[in-house]
Amino acid sequence: MSVPTLLQIVPTLAGGGLARATLDTSQAVIAAGGSAIVASPGGAMVADLLRLRAMHIDLPPIGNRLWARLALPAKLVGLLRDARVDLVQARSPATAWIARSLARRLGVKWIATLHRPFGAPDLMGRFIERRQMRADAMIAVSEYVARDAVQRLPALAGRIETISPGINVDRFDPAIVRADRLIRLAGELRVPDGSHLVLCPARFVEDNGQKILIEALKRLGRDDVFCLLLGSAGEPTPFEKELERTIEAAELHGRVQIGPYVDDMPAAYMLADVVVATGGSRQGFSRTLVEAQAMGRPVVAEDGGGAAETVRPGVTGWLASTGDAAALAEALRSALSLSTERRAELARAAQEHARDRYSLAHANRQLLALYDRLTAGAEPG
Repeated sequence: MSVPTLLQIVPTLAGGGLARATLDTSQAVIAAGGSAIVASPGGAMVADLLRLRAMHIDLPPIGNRLWARLALPAKLVGLLRDARVDLVQARSPATAWIARSLARRLGVKWIATLHRPFGAPDLMGRFIERRQMRADAMIAVSEYVARDAVQRLPALAGRIETISPGINVDRFDPAIVRADRLIRLAGELRVPDGSHLVLCPARFVEDNGQKILIEALKRLGRDDVFCLLLGSAGEPTPFEKELERTIEAAELHGRVQIGPYVDDMPAAYMLADVVVATGGSRQGFSRTLVEAQAMGRPVVAEDGGGAAETVRPGVTGWLASTGDAAALAEALRSALSLSTERRAELARAAQEHARDRYSLAHANRQLLALYDRLTAGAEPG
């Protein structure tokens, strides 16, 4: 198998599933004997990338798509003159716009990665999404994303390969999380003693259903339940401020709290009684739910999207109708009322499910096989 020098272009390395997938792919390519380059506007995970011995190229924020399309490819060609890039991978519609032009200048093939379903609200956004059809190969992170793309653009049938992001099951293993990590993190996050913890990690860029979760917690009506919305990057975003107002309006101050981005997510999952992913049909995938199941935690998701695909309903967790606060409250009630025996059974099933279907080793094998086919000149499968 030939292993390429891979260039990934991403909109941010500030955290989240997309950034983590970028680092995991870089590590896989380097471990297999190739080289990894990432071009991005930067973020907290750049240091992690450099520790892998990958190369990082700083880009300006990719906001003005027309400017990016015209200016960035030429700039990148100059920076990559000695790198001998074999393959370019874009991880968002806006970066696909850049990747296509860059790949043509470099004379190499490029991949469009679909992390979310199509559905841009404006004409320009929809035009950018459809430009991804011109890629030499397309990767969907879930069957849901692949089906959505084909339903909207039938010409994509047979051209999309589903490769779900994998997780490091050696890192997400409850057996290696010591008590001192739990005590330290519980203190840092100010988790009240004796409370049942509901955990919902997500970036606070836009409403991905967090308001529905707040309403569900209000309907739950339990003073012994504490919810942590993790993912704040420091300076509050406009949506984060909006969430604070929603919490106050629901009279849940002290029972629902916005917390920071956490490095030690295995310990965070171990603190939780249930882990939630909201967003329904807007979610392409949920790394959070896979990681939580690997840690043996019950999970709850809104139905209808890629996050729901990761759950075995009634076995590893529960699904609630999208946008239905009452249904979400009932799912939370079920998860929080598990007996000790039933919780142990669920933990075993959840760990087995995550390890069997979402191991990082399996995802890496699929990616490296695709890269080999493309760089060898074969048609993508």
